[in-house]
Amino acid sequence: MATRKTPEEKLLELEKKQEQIKAQKKAIQSKISKAERAKRTRRLIENGALAEKYFNCEKIEPADFEKLLQKLVQIEQVKSIVSVKQEIPK
Repeated sequence: MATRKTPEEKLLELEKKQEQIKAQKKAIQSKISKAERAKRTRRLIENGALAEKYFNCEKIEPADFEKLLQKLVQIEQVKSIVSVKQEIPK
């Protein structure tokens, strides 16, 4: 014959399940964050490689390259292209 659990035992069992679910949720959130970081890193590397390719800036220091980009994005034609690209959903 099966023994009945006391309300205290049921409560402990539910708390244990709740902790397990919290741990699973945390693991899934960690996995999502890791995937998002990897995706961002890949995009940054690809964009950097394209910038280096088209600007021929292999020998330019990062600070100087940043100044170049800052000047570039102030050009009205570039501003319009960049703003259109940002509005396009993927």
